[in-house]
This record gives sequence, structure tokens and C-alpha cells, in this order.
Amino acid sequence: MADQVRGLSDDEIHRIECDQSAPLGAAYRCFLKLIGGGAGHFMQGSDVFYPEIIGLGEAARDLLAENAVPFDLAESDRVILMHQGYQFDFLRGTGPDPEVWSYYESVGPGDTPTLSFPRFTDWLQVHVTQQTEAWARLVPQHEAEKRKKSGRRRVHFSRRHADGSVGDEL
Repeated sequence: MADQVRGLSDDEIHRIECDQSAPLGAAYRCFLKLIGGGAGHFMQGSDVFYPEIIGLGEAARDLLAENAVPFDLAESDRVILMHQGYQFDFLRGTGPDPEVWSYYESVGPGDTPTLSFPRFTDWLQVHVTQQTEAWARLVPQHEAEKRKKSGRRRVHFSRRHADGSVGDEL
């Protein structure tokens, strides 16, 4: 079910491990084991869960080349997130809880990836905190709008599925 937390099997983690040459740090491996298959609305809109993370290393290299960025991902760098094709985060280092670096397309001329967090677990904690706070604000607003008559609603919301159908319309 899409709203459930889903950890990954050892076989799925092995597929992720083989997709990029960089090692899986212990903290990232734990993340995959516990929620690597998805966690409801957490990080929705970003490719961070299996199977979408397969191929992210190649996609990140393509993005850097497309933008003529004077930076090459090292063999020990592991891309862990791509957002909307213009931003990616990657692990740098071979320790159990490596650094997280980020690249944003078109932030400025000659921009290269920068250090975002000293540890993967710091990156994860910030995302959990930010999204928990955002959902705490958005859910009550969404529920209040749903209770209004359609002509009095200030917000229109719908979810378009991969097959083109629309669900959860408000």
C-alpha cells in the first residue's frame, strides 16, 4: 500500500548496491532496510526510494554533463536522491555515515556540488523534521477546505496518477 512504510529485502538492497560502484555506508543501508521502499508521503516527489533510485548515478552524471559542470562524481560517490531532474544529493566518503553533497541545476554559472550535511543521518533528520512540520500545517488546512462547499474552496487539489487518471480531487 502506497501510504505504508516499506523496508527492502536483502535482494533489493543488493540490486541498489550493484547499481553504482560506491559502497553502501551502514547508515544508508539501515535507511534502505527500514524504509527504502517508501514511507507514505515522506519525500514524495523525489526519487529516493526503490526502484526509482536505480539509475540515479547515471542520471546525475548526465545532468552534470548537460550543464557543462566542471565536476565529476567520484567512483566512491553514491547518488541517493534526484528531485524533478534538476537537483540531486549524493553520499561522499566510504565511512559508515558519509557526508551528503548537493547539486542544483542553474543556481549560477559554474556552480558545482556543495557539502550539505556532514553525515547522512543529519540529512535524514532535517528532512524528517521539515516534512513533519510541513504536514502538520498542511493537513488541517486541507481538511478544512474539504469541508467547504465546492464554490467556497480557496484551493484546488488533485493527484494525477501515472496512467493519467485523477484521484483525490478537492
